[in-house]
Amino acid sequence: MLNKVMFFLPTLGGGGAERTIIQLANSLVEQGLNIDLAVCNLEGEKGKLLPEIHPKIQLINFDCGRVVNALFPLKKRLQEQHYDCIIATQTHSNVICGFAKKLAHVKTKLIFREVSTPSKNMKNTGLSKFILKSLVNLTYPLADKVVCVSNGVLQDFREYYAYKKQNLITIYNPVIDDAYFEKLNAPVQHHFLSAENKVVMAVGRLTEAKNFAFLIRSFQKLHQQYPQTRLIILGEGELRTELDQLLKDLNLSDVVDLAGFDPNPYAYFKYADLFVLSSNWEGLPGVLIQALASKIKVVSTNCPSGPMEILMNSKFGLLVECNDIDGMSRAMQHAMFENYVDYSNDEFEKHCCQFHKKNVLQRYLNLMENLA
Repeated sequence: MLNKVMFFLPTLGGGGAERTIIQLANSLVEQGLNIDLAVCNLEGEKGKLLPEIHPKIQLINFDCGRVVNALFPLKKRLQEQHYDCIIATQTHSNVICGFAKKLAHVKTKLIFREVSTPSKNMKNTGLSKFILKSLVNLTYPLADKVVCVSNGVLQDFREYYAYKKQNLITIYNPVIDDAYFEKLNAPVQHHFLSAENKVVMAVGRLTEAKNFAFLIRSFQKLHQQYPQTRLIILGEGELRTELDQLLKDLNLSDVVDLAGFDPNPYAYFKYADLFVLSSNWEGLPGVLIQALASKIKVVSTNCPSGPMEILMNSKFGLLVECNDIDGMSRAMQHAMFENYVDYSNDEFEKHCCQFHKKNVLQRYLNLMENLA
């Protein structure tokens, strides 16, 4: 009988992986399970999502900085508590969790989650790449299941690590629920959101992966043809200064707003005319699913991985090759001013169901109960 579950991840920063874990943990505690949420660091921005944690969840802050420093505190916790299952997220956390369980000599079932494509996301080269691949192939077979958030992530993981064990499965992230549709209806004020403007919006951390410089350059071409267009980018990150400078260099500061982090970016969907995902790589971009579910028009790069699965090969939105500025500009133009995709409501609802929280939660519950 499933009773006590731990989630383990590095921080509670504002990323999609952290939001997904909080959503899963909150849902499981509402089902009556005892849930612990263990993290390594909550300083500053790394604790941004703390307010979203259900009050019945026990938060465990190892306060150890780097993930590797959590090895012995995690081992001790596993020995002291009788967890039925531990769910770890992100590669370094998974590796440490695998070692901690082995050292603890406990029977706790182990589930690892892989949330991005390692061939694109991992920057290791030479010896460090060899060591990481060795650690993955040493620890991941210890997991009862490795849950990949898309079929693309699963395939990339197996190829990148030359991984042989047949314990990989795909479960999409639970990115749609009733609370999401409530958030859609929240009021929003922004000086770009007016009847005379056509607004493009994007959401994500200001990082290399999200490739907002490419989006800004693509938008420049669109804006030259359609001066009524505006671009809002919601998110913060290490490339803020660089992107601010790019806007100045392209003379776009008055028509592009790097609006910063917003805890409810979804409310913008009903006011904007188009959502764009410009990423170089993803795992399963939840914000693209959420945008699609809101019925705003969507354009996405065909990056590894997720967009092709989410948009079903352009059935539910437009796909563009990564870093194709002309292609992205044309796709935004088509979506807003010309012909967009056409699909039936029945097809659309059936497709979105697989990303709904209740269906994903049931898959995780079935998985853990079958392992118990």
